[in-house]
Amino acid sequence: MVRSLQPAELTWFMARSIAFIGHVDPHGVAQRVAPLVRDTRRDAANSYIWQTDEGAPRAGVVALAPDPDDDDRTLRMAQPWFDGHPDDLVRLVTALCERFGHEAVVVDLVGVPTHRVEQVSAVLSGEGFDLDVVTTLRFELADVPPLGRPLTLEAWRPGIDAAARELVSRSEGWSLSDARWAWCKRAYGPFRPDLWFVASEAPDRPALGYALCGARAVGVEATIGLIAAGVAPEHRTSTEMLKRLVLTLLHELAGAHPLGRLETTLSGRDPKLIEIMRSLGFEAESPRAQLRRLPS
Repeated sequence: MVRSLQPAELTWFMARSIAFIGHVDPHGVAQRVAPLVRDTRRDAANSYIWQTDEGAPRAGVVALAPDPDDDDRTLRMAQPWFDGHPDDLVRLVTALCERFGHEAVVVDLVGVPTHRVEQVSAVLSGEGFDLDVVTTLRFELADVPPLGRPLTLEAWRPGIDAAARELVSRSEGWSLSDARWAWCKRAYGPFRPDLWFVASEAPDRPALGYALCGARAVGVEATIGLIAAGVAPEHRTSTEMLKRLVLTLLHELAGAHPLGRLETTLSGRDPKLIEIMRSLGFEAESPRAQLRRLPS
């Protein structure tokens, strides 16, 4: 069965998660960390275990479910562990996916050693999860570099939705389903047509790239999330066009949010975009393993 924790069990749960990643003193670390938890009742309610009716807990995970009214319908999990067979973790994750309404699932594996990542990935791949190594990058919009040769950005409108979707599909190399396109529009809060851009050399020229963004707040200090960006295949022979696209986007966003921030989480399968953003001044976190099940 699946159940959430009582507050008194939270330190024990943290110790099990820390032991899973191979720390030599999991109980000592958990006891030192426990007093720093601000809301033990909330954290316990978001921590789940799988156990048989009479046996000890055999797997655990932290799960943050989207609220019914949330635009972003992503179920997020972290700190997975199992004690025995990894299939127990599969049972737990599957049960939580059935319990909570969602459109996508992300399991973060921060700090999990490679052999554990491989174990978890091997069993969850059968449930449709895909393993990736992602990097989160951030840029303060007050520090935009010189623009150079800007592109023209056109914000989304109903008349260009089909063309924008075709451009993204062609650039990414796979067809976008209706469910995936709808999820992209709300992957960073309410859909913001003014932050979904198609790029071209000039207003009367064909579209050559896209930058799809969202925001959970408005104002000069807003944090903007870059959901996806890319250029058409014919412009991938060098990094110039992609760099121009990112620079143009930074200046466009800085005009409306001069004290804001742009952040994005990029797949390790696109190292070119990660390196371009680093070269433009984005600060990057350490790469981390992540399992994702997105709309097909």
